[in-house]
Amino acid sequence: MFMPPLSFAELVDHTFETSIEEGQIYITVQMQIRDSNGHLVGYIETDRITVQNLDELSLILDEMSTNLENTKIMIIDNKKYQVITVEDYAKHPFDTFLSISHITNRGESIAYVNYDGFEIRADYVIITTWTMIRPA
Repeated sequence: MFMPPLSFAELVDHTFETSIEEGQIYITVQMQIRDSNGHLVGYIETDRITVQNLDELSLILDEMSTNLENTKIMIIDNKKYQVITVEDYAKHPFDTFLSISHITNRGESIAYVNYDGFEIRADYVIITTWTMIRPA
């Protein structure tokens, strides 16, 4: 049986509320592209994420939420939400072109984000921050 991925990017009225209602999670991704001197040369921010395996992502978030350094609780309209933030640093050994970022587990893509592509030089650093919010 084929189950299509849960794609918030396809929702016409994509908001925090509709994401929580539809998929029990809201995700934003921020990417900083920095040159070899640490100067910011590019920035992308989006909440148009496709979750391919919500059950697996939930298990990963359950594990991550035990680390209090990257987990916070916030209250919106008297409802508690868990906010989990993960930062990834990547430096590519060669010039390349990027237009997608993934959360993977054992080689399987769990969630991904497509964005306008950009060229990356071998000495650039890409800092990707995934912020995931779900009911607490």
